[in-house]
Order: sequence, then C-alpha cells, then structure tokens
Amino acid sequence: MGKERKNPVKIFKNLLIKKAGIIDFDGMFAMIPDWARQYHYDCIEKKHTEKSGPTGTYIESIWLLERKVTYYIKFLIELEFVIRDMNTVVVEEPDGTKKKRNEGRFEIVFSSKMQKNYLKNFSEKKGEFSDFLRVIYEKYIGKLRLKSYEDKLEDESRDLLDELKERID
Repeated sequence: MGKERKNPVKIFKNLLIKKAGIIDFDGMFAMIPDWARQYHYDCIEKKHTEKSGPTGTYIESIWLLERKVTYYIKFLIELEFVIRDMNTVVVEEPDGTKKKRNEGRFEIVFSSKMQKNYLKNFSEKKGEFSDFLRVIYEKYIGKLRLKSYEDKLEDESRDLLDELKERID
C-alpha cells in the first residue's frame, strides 16, 4: 500500500531548532507573516502566552500557515516557539551601530504536511465507492501531480527553515 492511504502526507515532522544566545526576536516574528504573504499562505497565530519571571520572559507561540493549492490539496506549516529566560540586550553591529536584540534560550518545532481531499469530496472510509475512486486517482492518475506538490511543499518548507535559521544565527 502506497501514499494513497496516508493523509496528511508529512513532509517535516517536529523538526527541532534550538539556540541559546542572542537573536533578533522581533525581526524573526515579523518575517513570518511577510514570508507567508510572499508564498500566498494564510498566517494565523493560534496561541501566544507570555510570562515574566525573575530570570526573564517566557514566551510560547504557535503559528499556523495554510495555503489551499488546489481543490484537492492544502499545504499546512506549523511553527511552535518556546522561549525561556528572554531579556533585551544592546548589541554593537559590525558597522558600529547599536541595536536591541534578545538573549535567551530559543526552541522552534517545525512541521509541514500536505492535506489531500481537504474538502472531503471523496469518502475515506474503506469499502465505499468514492474511496475506491480516490485511491485509483491518487495511485495511478494523479500520482505524479501529487508528488510534484509534495516536492513543492518541501522546497517552500526548506525556504522558511532557512529564513528562520538566518534570523537565529
């Protein structure tokens, strides 16, 4: 049995990016909606929790990026940020200017997946005729097209990961 029974198709599952040090937190959070607009994703911050403590600020934030590619395929990217002990620091750039940055322990959990049949035009219950048609379509007729969409989501996911890593390093 192939991918026709796998829904959603996971491209990246819980990829963890960690850093302890100084980053441009505001720049990173501003980059996400900009990236989403560039690639035509809807961008929603599903959760945002912020607490101040004696060692710094704790932030937990979950972002969902969603794009309806066709009437059959939808791309989903989820970013979960956990930031501990975050404090503002002033850093001198190589050109001599001083900028505010954030220091702390940063974790990003990254997942991306391709949702097929998201409008539920075909049944997904085994034994039903429309499920049989869906399997035939995914296994034989649309196999190459579905693979090309998987590759496209993987490329877009890698681009977003590169952008995030650039902001963290």
